[in-house]
Amino acid sequence: MALLHHTPNIEQVFVLVTLREVRDPVHGFIELEATEWSVVNSRAFQRLRGVQQLAMTHLVYPGARHSRFEHCIGACHIAGRIADRVNLVGGVSVAPDRVRLAALTHDIGHGPFSHVSEEVFEELTGRDNIHESLSSAIVMNDPQVSSSLGEEVSTWISDLLLYQGSAVRRTVERDIVSGPADIDKLDYLLRDSHYCGVNYGKYDLSKIVESAHGFQEQGGDSYLAFNEDGIYALEEMLLARYHMHRQVYGHKTRIGIDRMLVRAMLSGVEEGLLDRNIFAPPTDLNEAFVQEYLEWDDAVVIQTLTKAPAESVAGQIMRALVERRLCKRKVHLELSDLQRRFEKSSAGWIARADKSVLREHRPLAEAEIATAANVPPHWVILHWEDRKSQVSLPGDDRISAKDILIVSPDSPPDQFHDRSEVFT
Repeated sequence: MALLHHTPNIEQVFVLVTLREVRDPVHGFIELEATEWSVVNSRAFQRLRGVQQLAMTHLVYPGARHSRFEHCIGACHIAGRIADRVNLVGGVSVAPDRVRLAALTHDIGHGPFSHVSEEVFEELTGRDNIHESLSSAIVMNDPQVSSSLGEEVSTWISDLLLYQGSAVRRTVERDIVSGPADIDKLDYLLRDSHYCGVNYGKYDLSKIVESAHGFQEQGGDSYLAFNEDGIYALEEMLLARYHMHRQVYGHKTRIGIDRMLVRAMLSGVEEGLLDRNIFAPPTDLNEAFVQEYLEWDDAVVIQTLTKAPAESVAGQIMRALVERRLCKRKVHLELSDLQRRFEKSSAGWIARADKSVLREHRPLAEAEIATAANVPPHWVILHWEDRKSQVSLPGDDRISAKDILIVSPDSPPDQFHDRSEVFT
């Protein structure tokens, strides 16, 4: 029997090579093109490693430690698969390289704790969809990212993210990146389900890709459409989204954690611990702002607030989060409960209260409850849940799942909800 002996005098040589293959736990091996790899190696994209996809959801689901970094790479991979399939089927021509780059950078502007900071931005500015504007600003104004993409592609991606310029009209490319069945949803459902250790977000991605088509209106918009035999996979994906909202995103403890994070960050801005210019982004998102913004991720916010003085509200809340001393839900009222306590018209007004009304009246209501409970006001949080059912064709604020188009050889295109037996 031959024995191999360790020889301590052998020198090991490490050479830096630019491998373009990523092993992803959700999609397997993902190969990146040279331009994509250049973007991934930029400071702006590497920052996403420090921006957790689901904020502090790991305090509920311990495995939920994944970041926007791997989500964006997964989205790029799915975008390429769908674009290739659309081109293979024919009818509408799609540029896979541009679509992949847009998918890769679609979330590059997310702030600390992802959508939690989006709430802070909105609260302080009154503007919506700010992270898309931040992504656009980074694509256009970060020297590393913009030089990797080139001026033409940077402008095209920026327009697509903001639905402006060349992307005012609906196109297959826009649908792939930001549409009713876009790569964002297709990746985050599988990825969040995997890392949270649940099965609720699983669906047949391969069937959705296989059924993808492009549809061009005569002289008009083009759409990402799907074969009629893909309806069941689309239903499965939408049901997965519903179940993830019910079991993960809408988990009562997770909601409480997000509310504590929002309160901590808003208080941090009010107390001068967090830079107001960053957390209330101006409309002019120039290069100087972008470079300052890129300094901020989850860890920087946590370190900044946990070091705050004992009397700091932001510091108290962030230290409680780090030590997992969480706010507990004490009262939960449904619309029917409000209707029993008030006249129906009043209950409806309360349930439909918009953000500006809540910003004005919520602090006073929280202060009254705190006085009655004999606790400091910052430990009382009122939260309004969206009355919109996640069962009924969920979509984002700009486009709904009702806009999914189903095509078949022998009949005109139909909307998804006209063909689905589950979502009608």
